[in-house]
Amino acid sequence: MKTTYILAGLLGLVAAAPSLGANIILNNVDVAGVGFNDATLAAPVGGNAGTTVGAQRLIGYRKALELWGKTLRSDVTVVVQGSFAGLPCTATGGTLAQAGAITIFASFPGAPLPNHWYGAALANSIVGVDLTPGGLDPGPLAAPFADDIVANFNGNVGKPGCIEGPGWYYGLDSTPGPGQTDFLDVFMHEVSHGLGFQNFVNEASGASPASLPDVYMANTRDLDTGLQWNVMNAAQIRASAINNGRVVWTGPQVTANAPLVLGPFEGIRVSGSVNKEVEYGAAAFGPAASASNFAGQIVLGLDASNVAGASTTDGCSPLTNAAAVAGKIALIDRGTCTFVVKAKNAQNAGAKAVILANTLGRASFEPGGTDASITIPAIGISNADGDLIKAGLPSVNAEYFVDPTRLVGVADGYVRLYAPRTVALGSSISHFDTVAVPNLLMEPFTTATTQANANLDLTPSLMQDIGWRIETLKIGGCDTGVPSVLRTGQMLHANVEACSAAAKNHGQFVSCMNIVTNAAKASGLITGNQHGAITSCAARGR
Repeated sequence: MKTTYILAGLLGLVAAAPSLGANIILNNVDVAGVGFNDATLAAPVGGNAGTTVGAQRLIGYRKALELWGKTLRSDVTVVVQGSFAGLPCTATGGTLAQAGAITIFASFPGAPLPNHWYGAALANSIVGVDLTPGGLDPGPLAAPFADDIVANFNGNVGKPGCIEGPGWYYGLDSTPGPGQTDFLDVFMHEVSHGLGFQNFVNEASGASPASLPDVYMANTRDLDTGLQWNVMNAAQIRASAINNGRVVWTGPQVTANAPLVLGPFEGIRVSGSVNKEVEYGAAAFGPAASASNFAGQIVLGLDASNVAGASTTDGCSPLTNAAAVAGKIALIDRGTCTFVVKAKNAQNAGAKAVILANTLGRASFEPGGTDASITIPAIGISNADGDLIKAGLPSVNAEYFVDPTRLVGVADGYVRLYAPRTVALGSSISHFDTVAVPNLLMEPFTTATTQANANLDLTPSLMQDIGWRIETLKIGGCDTGVPSVLRTGQMLHANVEACSAAAKNHGQFVSCMNIVTNAAKASGLITGNQHGAITSCAARGR
Protein backbone atom coordinates (compact mmCIF):
# COMPACT_ATOMS: atom_id res chain seq x y z
CA MET A 1 0.00 0.00 0.00
CA LYS A 2 1.33 3.41 -0.92
CA THR A 3 1.74 5.86 1.95
CA THR A 4 2.32 9.57 1.59
CA TYR A 5 3.27 12.18 4.13
CA ILE A 6 3.60 15.93 3.64
CA LEU A 7 6.51 17.34 5.62
CA ALA A 8 5.79 20.28 7.88
CA GLY A 9 9.44 21.34 8.26
CA LEU A 10 12.76 21.41 6.46
CA LEU A 11 16.37 20.49 6.99
CA GLY A 12 19.12 23.56 7.59
CA LEU A 13 10.03 11.96 -14.03
CA VAL A 14 6.99 11.59 -16.04
CA ALA A 15 8.92 12.65 -19.13
CA ALA A 16 12.36 11.27 -19.86
CA ALA A 17 15.16 13.82 -19.98
CA PRO A 18 16.65 14.17 -23.46
CA SER A 19 20.22 15.00 -22.40
CA LEU A 20 20.37 14.67 -18.65
CA GLY A 21 20.27 11.59 -16.45
CA ALA A 22 17.65 13.34 -14.34
CA ASN A 23 15.59 16.26 -15.57
CA ILE A 24 15.61 18.60 -12.55
CA ILE A 25 13.74 21.85 -13.04
CA LEU A 26 12.97 24.98 -11.05
CA ASN A 27 9.53 26.16 -9.99
CA ASN A 28 10.19 29.83 -9.21
CA VAL A 29 7.58 30.96 -6.68
CA ASP A 30 9.05 34.40 -5.96
CA VAL A 31 6.78 37.34 -6.63
CA ALA A 32 7.66 40.06 -9.13
CA GLY A 33 10.76 42.07 -8.22
CA VAL A 34 11.84 39.70 -5.44
CA GLY A 35 14.43 36.93 -5.21
CA PHE A 36 14.79 35.27 -8.59
CA ASN A 37 12.93 38.22 -10.09
CA ASP A 38 15.14 40.90 -8.53
CA ALA A 39 15.86 43.45 -11.28
CA THR A 40 18.80 45.09 -9.51
CA LEU A 41 21.61 45.50 -12.03
CA ALA A 42 24.67 43.30 -11.58
CA ALA A 43 27.91 42.76 -13.50
CA PRO A 44 28.56 39.27 -14.95
CA VAL A 45 30.90 37.28 -12.72
CA GLY A 46 32.69 33.92 -12.73
CA GLY A 47 31.04 32.56 -15.85
CA ASN A 48 27.59 33.79 -14.86
CA ALA A 49 26.45 36.10 -17.65
CA GLY A 50 23.37 37.45 -15.86
CA THR A 51 23.09 41.23 -15.75
CA THR A 52 20.62 41.46 -12.86
CA VAL A 53 20.73 39.89 -9.41
CA GLY A 54 17.65 37.82 -10.22
CA ALA A 55 19.07 36.58 -13.51
CA GLN A 56 22.32 35.56 -11.84
CA ARG A 57 20.40 33.67 -9.17
CA LEU A 58 18.38 31.85 -11.81
CA ILE A 59 21.50 30.95 -13.80
CA GLY A 60 23.29 29.68 -10.68
CA TYR A 61 20.24 27.70 -9.58
CA ARG A 62 19.76 26.09 -12.97
CA LYS A 63 23.48 25.30 -13.20
CA ALA A 64 23.28 23.39 -9.93
CA LEU A 65 20.23 21.47 -11.15
CA GLU A 66 22.06 20.66 -14.38
CA LEU A 67 25.10 19.36 -12.51
CA TRP A 68 22.98 17.06 -10.36
CA GLY A 69 20.92 16.10 -13.41
CA LYS A 70 24.05 14.85 -15.17
CA THR A 71 25.17 12.96 -12.06
CA LEU A 72 22.04 11.00 -11.13
CA ARG A 73 19.65 8.95 -13.23
CA SER A 74 15.85 9.16 -13.09
CA ASP A 75 13.09 8.78 -15.65
CA VAL A 76 10.83 11.15 -13.71
CA THR A 77 11.16 14.93 -13.74
CA VAL A 78 12.25 16.39 -10.39
CA VAL A 79 10.70 19.77 -9.57
CA VAL A 80 12.47 22.04 -7.09
CA GLN A 81 10.33 24.81 -5.64
CA GLY A 82 12.74 27.70 -5.18
CA SER A 83 12.50 31.09 -3.54
CA PHE A 84 14.40 33.75 -1.63
CA ALA A 85 13.14 34.67 1.81
CA GLY A 86 14.28 36.31 5.03
CA LEU A 87 15.68 33.37 7.01
CA PRO A 88 16.92 33.68 10.63
CA CYS A 89 20.27 35.47 10.89
CA THR A 90 22.34 37.95 12.86
CA ALA A 91 25.12 40.29 11.83
CA THR A 92 27.69 37.50 12.27
CA GLY A 93 25.87 34.29 11.38
CA GLY A 94 22.63 32.54 10.55
CA THR A 95 20.81 30.33 8.08
CA LEU A 96 22.00 30.61 4.48
CA ALA A 97 19.39 28.28 3.04
CA GLN A 98 17.12 25.38 3.91
CA ALA A 99 15.84 22.54 1.77
CA GLY A 100 14.22 19.15 1.91
CA ALA A 101 11.73 16.76 0.38
CA ILE A 102 8.13 18.00 0.29
CA THR A 103 6.47 14.58 0.12
CA ILE A 104 7.71 11.21 1.38
CA PHE A 105 6.58 7.70 0.49
CA ALA A 106 6.79 4.28 2.10
CA SER A 107 6.00 0.79 0.75
CA PHE A 108 5.54 1.98 -2.82
CA PRO A 109 5.96 -0.60 -5.63
CA GLY A 110 9.61 -1.60 -5.90
CA ALA A 111 10.67 0.04 -2.63
CA PRO A 112 13.97 -1.62 -1.63
CA LEU A 113 13.07 -1.39 2.08
CA PRO A 114 9.39 -1.89 2.96
CA ASN A 115 7.89 0.34 5.63
CA HIS A 116 10.70 2.89 5.25
CA TRP A 117 10.26 6.48 4.11
CA TYR A 118 11.82 7.76 0.88
CA GLY A 119 11.77 11.36 -0.36
CA ALA A 120 9.61 11.93 -3.43
CA ALA A 121 12.47 12.46 -5.91
CA LEU A 122 14.19 9.24 -4.85
CA ALA A 123 10.95 7.24 -4.66
CA ASN A 124 9.98 8.42 -8.14
CA SER A 125 13.37 7.45 -9.54
CA ILE A 126 13.09 3.96 -8.07
CA VAL A 127 9.54 3.20 -9.21
CA GLY A 128 9.93 4.98 -12.56
CA VAL A 129 6.69 6.98 -12.41
CA ASP A 130 5.62 10.20 -10.73
CA LEU A 131 3.91 9.24 -7.47
CA THR A 132 2.56 12.78 -7.01
CA PRO A 133 1.55 13.97 -10.49
CA GLY A 134 0.06 17.40 -10.91
CA GLY A 135 -0.79 20.47 -8.98
CA LEU A 136 0.27 20.05 -5.32
CA ASP A 137 1.91 23.44 -5.11
CA PRO A 138 1.21 26.89 -6.57
CA GLY A 139 3.32 28.33 -9.33
CA PRO A 140 3.80 28.15 -13.08
CA LEU A 141 4.72 24.44 -12.94
CA ALA A 142 1.74 23.37 -10.84
CA ALA A 143 0.66 21.13 -13.70
CA PRO A 144 1.50 18.56 -14.86
CA PHE A 145 4.24 18.08 -12.22
CA ALA A 146 4.03 18.47 -8.45
CA ASP A 147 6.95 19.99 -6.59
CA ASP A 148 9.21 17.36 -5.05
CA ILE A 149 11.81 19.48 -3.24
CA VAL A 150 11.61 22.90 -1.61
CA ALA A 151 14.74 25.08 -1.36
CA ASN A 152 14.61 28.51 0.24
CA PHE A 153 17.56 30.91 0.25
CA ASN A 154 18.24 33.82 2.54
CA GLY A 155 17.79 36.95 0.48
CA ASN A 156 19.11 39.16 3.28
CA VAL A 157 22.66 37.78 3.32
CA GLY A 158 25.13 40.65 3.18
CA LYS A 159 22.61 43.26 4.33
CA PRO A 160 22.87 45.09 7.67
CA GLY A 161 22.07 42.72 10.51
CA CYS A 162 22.34 39.53 8.44
CA ILE A 163 25.71 37.82 7.90
CA GLU A 164 27.11 41.22 7.11
CA GLY A 165 29.74 41.48 4.40
CA PRO A 166 29.96 41.11 0.63
CA GLY A 167 27.08 38.61 0.54
CA TRP A 168 26.38 35.98 -2.10
CA TYR A 169 28.80 35.10 -4.90
CA TYR A 170 26.88 34.05 -8.01
CA GLY A 171 29.83 32.95 -10.15
CA LEU A 172 29.81 29.37 -11.46
CA ASP A 173 33.51 28.70 -10.84
CA SER A 174 33.50 28.14 -7.06
CA THR A 175 35.95 31.01 -6.50
CA PRO A 176 34.18 33.49 -4.20
CA GLY A 177 36.03 36.55 -3.03
CA PRO A 178 37.02 37.15 0.62
CA GLY A 179 33.98 36.94 2.86
CA GLN A 180 31.59 36.00 0.05
CA THR A 181 29.27 33.00 0.24
CA ASP A 182 29.31 30.76 -2.82
CA PHE A 183 25.73 30.38 -4.04
CA LEU A 184 26.44 27.38 -6.30
CA ASP A 185 28.16 25.45 -3.52
CA VAL A 186 25.34 26.21 -1.09
CA PHE A 187 22.67 25.13 -3.53
CA MET A 188 24.51 21.94 -4.52
CA HIS A 189 24.47 21.20 -0.78
CA GLU A 190 20.80 22.08 -0.32
CA VAL A 191 19.48 20.14 -3.30
CA SER A 192 21.36 17.12 -1.91
CA HIS A 193 19.06 17.22 1.10
CA GLY A 194 16.03 17.20 -1.12
CA LEU A 195 17.43 14.31 -3.14
CA GLY A 196 17.78 12.20 -0.01
CA PHE A 197 20.67 13.36 2.15
CA GLN A 198 18.33 13.71 5.13
CA ASN A 199 16.38 11.66 7.60
CA PHE A 200 12.79 12.34 8.61
CA VAL A 201 13.07 11.76 12.36
CA ASN A 202 13.06 14.50 14.99
CA GLU A 203 16.34 14.01 16.85
CA ALA A 204 15.12 15.97 19.86
CA SER A 205 12.02 13.81 20.42
CA GLY A 206 12.98 10.61 18.62
CA ALA A 207 9.63 10.65 16.80
CA SER A 208 9.31 9.84 13.09
CA PRO A 209 6.34 10.20 10.71
CA ALA A 210 3.74 7.48 11.36
CA SER A 211 6.38 5.81 13.59
CA LEU A 212 8.19 4.52 10.50
CA PRO A 213 11.95 4.82 9.91
CA ASP A 214 13.50 6.00 6.65
CA VAL A 215 16.17 4.74 4.28
CA TYR A 216 18.72 7.25 5.65
CA MET A 217 18.21 5.86 9.16
CA ALA A 218 18.79 2.36 7.80
CA ASN A 219 22.35 3.42 6.95
CA THR A 220 22.97 5.29 10.24
CA ARG A 221 24.60 3.43 13.15
CA ASP A 222 25.47 4.22 16.75
CA LEU A 223 28.81 2.55 17.37
CA ASP A 224 28.33 2.33 21.13
CA THR A 225 25.02 0.46 20.97
CA GLY A 226 25.79 -1.26 17.66
CA LEU A 227 22.27 -0.43 16.48
CA GLN A 228 21.10 1.05 13.20
CA TRP A 229 18.79 3.99 13.66
CA ASN A 230 15.92 2.27 11.84
CA VAL A 231 15.58 -0.29 14.69
CA MET A 232 15.99 2.17 17.58
CA ASN A 233 13.20 3.39 19.80
CA ALA A 234 12.66 7.08 20.48
CA ALA A 235 14.76 7.15 23.65
CA GLN A 236 17.67 5.44 21.90
CA ILE A 237 17.49 7.92 19.02
CA ARG A 238 17.52 10.87 21.41
CA ALA A 239 20.61 9.51 23.14
CA SER A 240 22.41 8.63 19.92
CA ALA A 241 21.72 12.01 18.32
CA ILE A 242 24.14 13.67 20.76
CA ASN A 243 26.72 10.84 20.84
CA ASN A 244 29.39 12.99 19.22
CA GLY A 245 31.95 11.04 17.21
CA ARG A 246 30.15 7.73 17.54
CA VAL A 247 27.35 8.02 14.95
CA VAL A 248 28.40 6.85 11.49
CA TRP A 249 27.20 6.12 7.96
CA THR A 250 27.41 2.39 7.17
CA GLY A 251 26.40 2.42 3.49
CA PRO A 252 28.84 0.35 1.40
CA GLN A 253 29.60 2.99 -1.25
CA VAL A 254 30.60 5.72 1.20
CA THR A 255 32.59 3.23 3.26
CA ALA A 256 34.47 1.87 0.24
CA ASN A 257 35.21 5.29 -1.27
CA ALA A 258 36.16 7.17 1.89
CA PRO A 259 39.88 6.29 1.56
CA LEU A 260 39.87 7.94 -1.89
CA VAL A 261 38.49 11.21 -0.49
CA LEU A 262 39.51 11.66 3.13
CA GLY A 263 43.01 12.47 4.27
CA PRO A 264 45.13 10.89 7.00
CA PHE A 265 44.04 11.46 10.56
CA GLU A 266 45.16 14.81 11.90
CA GLY A 267 44.80 15.77 15.50
CA ILE A 268 45.94 17.67 18.51
CA ARG A 269 47.37 15.61 21.33
CA VAL A 270 47.59 17.12 24.80
CA SER A 271 50.05 15.73 27.31
CA GLY A 272 51.36 16.36 30.81
CA SER A 273 48.77 16.32 33.57
CA VAL A 274 46.20 15.48 30.85
CA ASN A 275 46.85 12.91 28.13
CA LYS A 276 44.40 12.50 25.25
CA GLU A 277 43.67 13.29 21.62
CA VAL A 278 41.55 16.40 21.24
CA GLU A 279 39.17 16.73 18.32
CA TYR A 280 39.12 20.12 16.73
CA GLY A 281 37.78 22.23 13.90
CA ALA A 282 40.10 24.43 11.87
CA ALA A 283 39.39 28.16 11.74
CA ALA A 284 38.43 29.81 8.45
CA PHE A 285 41.12 32.44 9.08
CA GLY A 286 44.85 32.28 9.68
CA PRO A 287 47.19 29.42 8.71
CA ALA A 288 46.20 25.80 9.20
CA ALA A 289 47.53 24.02 12.28
CA SER A 290 50.60 21.93 11.51
CA ALA A 291 53.50 20.23 13.22
CA SER A 292 55.60 23.35 12.66
CA ASN A 293 53.25 25.92 14.20
CA PHE A 294 51.16 24.07 16.77
CA ALA A 295 53.23 22.67 19.62
CA GLY A 296 53.99 23.96 23.10
CA GLN A 297 52.62 24.80 26.52
CA ILE A 298 48.98 25.84 26.91
CA VAL A 299 48.21 28.97 28.93
CA LEU A 300 44.73 30.27 29.79
CA GLY A 301 44.27 33.72 28.27
CA LEU A 302 42.95 36.32 30.70
CA ASP A 303 41.33 39.63 29.81
CA ALA A 304 39.27 42.37 31.35
CA SER A 305 35.49 42.03 30.96
CA ASN A 306 34.45 43.98 27.87
CA VAL A 307 30.84 44.19 29.05
CA ALA A 308 29.25 43.95 32.49
CA GLY A 309 29.27 40.40 33.75
CA ALA A 310 31.24 39.05 30.79
CA SER A 311 33.86 36.34 31.11
CA THR A 312 37.47 37.22 31.80
CA THR A 313 38.63 34.25 29.72
CA ASP A 314 36.82 35.03 26.45
CA GLY A 315 39.60 37.09 24.85
CA CYS A 316 37.27 39.88 23.83
CA SER A 317 39.62 42.57 25.11
CA PRO A 318 43.44 42.74 25.18
CA LEU A 319 44.92 39.92 27.26
CA THR A 320 46.11 41.00 30.68
CA ASN A 321 48.60 38.13 31.06
CA ALA A 322 50.50 38.75 27.83
CA ALA A 323 53.84 37.91 29.44
CA ALA A 324 52.57 34.44 30.36
CA VAL A 325 50.94 33.89 26.95
CA ALA A 326 53.87 35.04 24.79
CA GLY A 327 55.38 32.14 22.88
CA LYS A 328 52.71 29.76 24.20
CA ILE A 329 49.36 28.41 22.99
CA ALA A 330 46.52 30.55 24.35
CA LEU A 331 43.32 28.84 25.52
CA ILE A 332 40.31 31.18 25.20
CA ASP A 333 36.60 30.58 25.77
CA ARG A 334 33.92 31.04 23.13
CA GLY A 335 31.40 33.84 23.58
CA THR A 336 30.63 37.59 23.57
CA CYS A 337 32.71 38.60 20.52
CA THR A 338 33.81 37.21 17.16
CA PHE A 339 36.43 34.52 16.77
CA VAL A 340 38.73 36.80 14.82
CA VAL A 341 38.74 39.32 17.68
CA LYS A 342 39.75 36.58 20.11
CA ALA A 343 42.50 35.29 17.83
CA LYS A 344 43.80 38.79 17.17
CA ASN A 345 43.99 39.58 20.88
CA ALA A 346 45.90 36.34 21.47
CA GLN A 347 48.24 37.16 18.60
CA ASN A 348 48.81 40.66 19.92
CA ALA A 349 49.78 39.14 23.26
CA GLY A 350 52.46 37.07 21.51
CA ALA A 351 50.67 33.71 21.42
CA LYS A 352 51.97 31.26 18.81
CA ALA A 353 48.53 29.64 18.41
CA VAL A 354 45.07 29.81 19.96
CA ILE A 355 42.60 27.17 21.13
CA LEU A 356 38.97 28.32 21.33
CA ALA A 357 36.93 26.23 23.76
CA ASN A 358 33.24 25.78 23.04
CA THR A 359 30.63 26.52 25.68
CA LEU A 360 27.44 25.02 27.05
CA GLY A 361 28.48 21.42 26.53
CA ARG A 362 28.94 21.75 22.81
CA ALA A 363 31.23 19.82 20.49
CA SER A 364 34.34 20.88 18.58
CA PHE A 365 33.67 23.50 15.92
CA GLU A 366 35.21 25.44 13.03
CA PRO A 367 35.68 29.09 14.04
CA GLY A 368 34.47 31.32 11.22
CA GLY A 369 35.42 34.81 10.15
CA THR A 370 37.88 36.67 7.96
CA ASP A 371 40.97 38.66 8.95
CA ALA A 372 44.04 38.60 6.72
CA SER A 373 46.17 40.06 9.53
CA ILE A 374 45.89 36.92 11.67
CA THR A 375 49.04 34.87 11.22
CA ILE A 376 48.69 32.26 13.97
CA PRO A 377 46.61 29.05 13.72
CA ALA A 378 43.30 28.83 15.57
CA ILE A 379 41.21 25.76 16.34
CA GLY A 380 37.86 25.12 18.03
CA ILE A 381 37.48 22.34 20.61
CA SER A 382 34.59 21.04 22.70
CA ASN A 383 33.51 22.42 26.04
CA ALA A 384 34.42 19.11 27.71
CA ASP A 385 37.96 19.13 26.35
CA GLY A 386 38.35 22.79 27.25
CA ASP A 387 37.37 22.09 30.85
CA LEU A 388 39.69 19.09 30.97
CA ILE A 389 42.65 21.16 29.81
CA LYS A 390 41.85 23.96 32.26
CA ALA A 391 41.75 21.49 35.14
CA GLY A 392 45.25 20.30 34.22
CA LEU A 393 46.88 23.72 33.83
CA PRO A 394 49.62 24.84 34.01
CA SER A 395 51.11 21.43 33.20
CA VAL A 396 49.47 20.78 29.82
CA ASN A 397 51.22 20.82 26.45
CA ALA A 398 49.71 20.48 22.97
CA GLU A 399 51.18 18.85 19.89
CA TYR A 400 49.84 18.55 16.34
CA PHE A 401 50.29 15.10 14.79
CA VAL A 402 49.39 13.12 11.66
CA ASP A 403 48.62 9.39 11.72
CA PRO A 404 48.72 7.94 8.16
CA THR A 405 47.27 4.63 9.38
CA ARG A 406 43.91 6.29 10.12
CA LEU A 407 41.45 8.40 8.14
CA VAL A 408 40.23 11.70 9.49
CA GLY A 409 36.46 11.85 9.92
CA VAL A 410 36.17 8.06 10.31
CA ALA A 411 35.34 5.96 13.38
CA ASP A 412 35.66 2.17 13.43
CA GLY A 413 36.01 2.20 9.64
CA TYR A 414 32.88 4.25 8.92
CA VAL A 415 32.47 7.91 7.99
CA ARG A 416 31.17 9.97 10.88
CA LEU A 417 27.90 11.90 10.87
CA TYR A 418 27.36 15.23 12.61
CA ALA A 419 26.13 14.57 16.17
CA PRO A 420 26.83 17.63 18.34
CA ARG A 421 26.22 17.36 22.09
CA THR A 422 23.23 19.68 21.73
CA VAL A 423 20.71 18.69 19.05
CA ALA A 424 20.63 21.10 16.12
CA LEU A 425 17.38 20.33 14.32
CA GLY A 426 17.93 20.34 10.58
CA SER A 427 21.68 19.81 11.04
CA SER A 428 22.21 16.91 13.45
CA ILE A 429 22.81 13.53 11.75
CA SER A 430 21.71 14.69 8.27
CA HIS A 431 25.27 15.89 7.54
CA PHE A 432 28.78 14.51 7.56
CA ASP A 433 30.82 15.48 10.61
CA THR A 434 32.80 18.72 10.55
CA VAL A 435 36.02 16.91 11.51
CA ALA A 436 36.45 15.54 7.97
CA VAL A 437 39.53 16.68 6.03
CA PRO A 438 39.29 17.87 3.35
CA ASN A 439 35.99 19.57 4.11
CA LEU A 440 33.03 17.75 2.59
CA LEU A 441 30.16 19.35 0.68
CA MET A 442 27.60 17.93 3.10
CA GLU A 443 29.01 19.30 6.32
CA PRO A 444 26.54 21.55 8.19
CA PHE A 445 28.56 24.74 7.72
CA THR A 446 29.71 26.31 4.47
CA THR A 447 33.46 26.23 3.87
CA ALA A 448 35.70 27.96 1.38
CA THR A 449 37.42 24.75 0.24
CA THR A 450 34.54 22.88 -1.39
CA GLN A 451 34.40 23.00 -5.18
CA ALA A 452 30.91 21.80 -6.00
CA ASN A 453 31.18 22.96 -9.60
CA ALA A 454 33.58 20.08 -10.23
CA ASN A 455 33.63 17.66 -7.29
CA LEU A 456 30.92 16.32 -4.95
CA ASP A 457 33.30 14.17 -2.80
CA LEU A 458 31.33 11.45 -0.95
CA THR A 459 27.85 12.83 -1.68
CA PRO A 460 27.19 10.74 -4.84
CA SER A 461 28.38 7.66 -2.91
CA LEU A 462 25.75 8.31 -0.25
CA MET A 463 23.14 8.83 -2.96
CA GLN A 464 23.97 5.37 -4.29
CA ASP A 465 23.69 3.90 -0.80
CA ILE A 466 20.09 5.12 -0.48
CA GLY A 467 19.04 3.91 -3.93
CA TRP A 468 19.98 6.44 -6.61
CA ARG A 469 21.56 5.31 -9.88
CA ILE A 470 24.55 7.14 -11.32
CA GLU A 471 24.12 8.49 -14.85
CA THR A 472 26.57 7.54 -17.58
CA LEU A 473 28.86 10.12 -19.17
CA LYS A 474 27.60 11.61 -22.43
CA ILE A 475 29.83 13.52 -24.85
CA GLY A 476 27.63 15.10 -27.45
CA GLY A 477 25.34 12.33 -28.65
CA CYS A 478 27.81 9.59 -27.65
CA ASP A 479 27.15 7.57 -24.49
CA THR A 480 30.44 6.35 -23.02
CA GLY A 481 28.74 3.88 -20.68
CA VAL A 482 31.12 5.11 -17.97
CA PRO A 483 29.70 6.53 -14.71
CA SER A 484 29.57 10.32 -15.00
CA VAL A 485 31.08 10.77 -11.55
CA LEU A 486 34.20 9.04 -10.25
CA ARG A 487 34.41 7.34 -6.86
CA THR A 488 36.24 10.43 -5.60
CA GLY A 489 33.22 12.59 -6.42
CA GLN A 490 34.92 14.18 -9.44
CA MET A 491 32.23 14.93 -12.04
CA LEU A 492 33.52 13.83 -15.44
CA HIS A 493 30.68 15.71 -17.14
CA ALA A 494 32.05 18.90 -15.56
CA ASN A 495 35.44 18.05 -17.07
CA VAL A 496 33.80 17.67 -20.48
CA GLU A 497 32.26 21.14 -20.11
CA ALA A 498 35.55 22.66 -18.95
CA CYS A 499 37.51 21.09 -21.80
CA SER A 500 34.91 22.21 -24.33
CA ALA A 501 34.95 25.77 -23.02
CA ALA A 502 38.75 26.00 -23.04
CA ALA A 503 39.38 24.32 -26.41
CA LYS A 504 39.78 26.47 -29.51
CA ASN A 505 39.25 23.50 -31.80
CA HIS A 506 38.27 19.84 -31.72
CA GLY A 507 41.85 18.66 -31.43
CA GLN A 508 42.39 20.68 -28.28
CA PHE A 509 39.18 19.28 -26.81
CA VAL A 510 40.31 15.70 -27.46
CA SER A 511 43.72 16.47 -25.96
CA CYS A 512 42.12 17.97 -22.86
CA MET A 513 39.89 14.92 -22.37
CA ASN A 514 42.90 12.65 -22.81
CA ILE A 515 44.59 14.42 -19.93
CA VAL A 516 41.49 13.93 -17.75
CA THR A 517 41.07 10.26 -18.59
CA ASN A 518 44.79 9.46 -18.35
CA ALA A 519 44.83 10.89 -14.83
CA ALA A 520 41.73 8.90 -13.86
CA LYS A 521 43.19 5.70 -15.28
CA ALA A 522 46.55 6.25 -13.58
CA SER A 523 44.73 6.67 -10.26
CA GLY A 524 42.82 3.42 -10.78
CA LEU A 525 39.49 5.23 -10.97
CA ILE A 526 38.61 3.95 -14.44
CA THR A 527 39.64 0.85 -16.36
CA GLY A 528 41.47 0.70 -19.65
CA ASN A 529 38.22 -0.12 -21.45
CA GLN A 530 36.48 2.85 -19.84
CA HIS A 531 39.39 5.07 -20.81
CA GLY A 532 38.99 3.91 -24.39
CA ALA A 533 35.24 4.50 -24.37
CA ILE A 534 35.66 8.10 -23.17
CA THR A 535 38.42 8.98 -25.61
CA SER A 536 36.46 7.37 -28.45
CA CYS A 537 33.39 9.50 -27.70
CA ALA A 538 35.59 12.59 -27.30
CA ALA A 539 37.05 11.98 -30.74
CA ARG A 540 33.59 11.83 -32.31
CA GLY A 541 32.41 15.23 -31.15
CA ARG A 542 31.99 17.79 -28.39
